[in-house]
Amino acid sequence: MRFFISSDIKKNKPLYYAVLLFLLFALLFWLASWLHFYSKYGFSKESLIRYFFVDPEFPERISLAQISEDLHVGLFLHGIVLITLFSLLNITVIGTRTKLLLITSTGLLALLYLFSDFLIIFTGTGAVFLKLFFFVAYQFAFLITWLFTTLFVFKGNSTPPKPFTLRLLTFIFGIFSLLFILSNFINFHSKMGFGVEGIKNYFLGNPELYIKPKSFQGIYKVFYPHLVSMAVYSLIVSHLLPFTGMRRRKSLLLSITIFIFSFLDNLSNLLLLYVGSGVAYVKLFSFWTFQITALFASGLIVLASLRGKDYASLYL
Repeated sequence: MRFFISSDIKKNKPLYYAVLLFLLFALLFWLASWLHFYSKYGFSKESLIRYFFVDPEFPERISLAQISEDLHVGLFLHGIVLITLFSLLNITVIGTRTKLLLITSTGLLALLYLFSDFLIIFTGTGAVFLKLFFFVAYQFAFLITWLFTTLFVFKGNSTPPKPFTLRLLTFIFGIFSLLFILSNFINFHSKMGFGVEGIKNYFLGNPELYIKPKSFQGIYKVFYPHLVSMAVYSLIVSHLLPFTGMRRRKSLLLSITIFIFSFLDNLSNLLLLYVGSGVAYVKLFSFWTFQITALFASGLIVLASLRGKDYASLYL
């Protein structure tokens, strides 16, 4: 948000063109979302039922591990795109009420779309239409938000953001972050449980339980994108910590802890294959340390937003 605190970005040509390119890519992301949804779920009730319940005649729910994995990825992708788009919307000359309506409705619909999977698998086939309904509603809200933002950014009509809307954006990111951490817990537990033996079985296999060991290709496919995604997530959380009023030393310590243990959590997946089963303890410790520190930081961000204290000057 520091990059979008200025209301005069058109005079900063590199930033202005970078923003326009982001808006172009955001539109491409919106278009690609339709193709992604169609290729994965389809646009009919029958195709949705097949995805979530495999066979309508003999329903078998999709695994919780797959649902939590989709939620984990979705919260990060949509959270990053929306917080950037909302930050740009926030410096336009659009009325405050319109901004609040666009930000809250788009953010809420995004969450309903992402969490509708859980509602479907716990309530049955009759609720599958909610996935399509929330998807279409979210895409419509996203497009309206994008159109308003692009129009006023392109025309150069901008205004300094108000502290209230800054707090709203911080609050929304904090909520996405808390839900992202919740999805991490669900994803971790559904795959490995919360014990060392579960971690060993998941990565190294267990013939007695008919569990195959993970291959280097399979682990690296997860390790590679997480190098960037966890760095970006840790950067944003660390960037918003001053908003909470936390002292610099404590903020720095918390930020470094989040960075180190998010990386160690990711790296330990590879180390398990080549160092040995003892790394499972490192994996468990780094996972819990990262999640607890990120949970604490996200909670502070949400609480600071709700308290309404004006730390906006820290962004200038």
